[in-house]
Amino acid sequence: MPRAQDTKALNNKIRKLAPDAIEAMGEMLRDPNTPAPTKAQVIGFILERTLGKPDTTIHLMTEGVSMKDSENRLIAIAEEIREETMDEDNSIPESDDGDEDPEEDENEEDYADCDDEEEGSEYDEIPE
Repeated sequence: MPRAQDTKALNNKIRKLAPDAIEAMGEMLRDPNTPAPTKAQVIGFILERTLGKPDTTIHLMTEGVSMKDSENRLIAIAEEIREETMDEDNSIPESDDGDEDPEEDENEEDYADCDDEEEGSEYDEIPE
């Protein structure tokens, strides 16, 4: 990797050669023996350096759908999720006496018949 001092020296040399390079490009453009593709490259280089590169518009399609349509669909999905989340956050869970955690009630229901196993259940009996 070049040191900063080396880079600075190289840039100074390039700057000193720049007027000659510009003159050579002008001569190439005026010379009738210069091939047209070379002239086109020189012209393009000069225009890009002086006017800047033109803006590029890219139209992408994903699975037959434009990126704008995909973006709009993602925005709609995000809004749906946000609304659902807001509805869940604003709702107050119903409980019988208000002292119990609603999730705890659900868990109790899931395991309600676990206590029956001590006494025996239909699953303990094996038919002969």
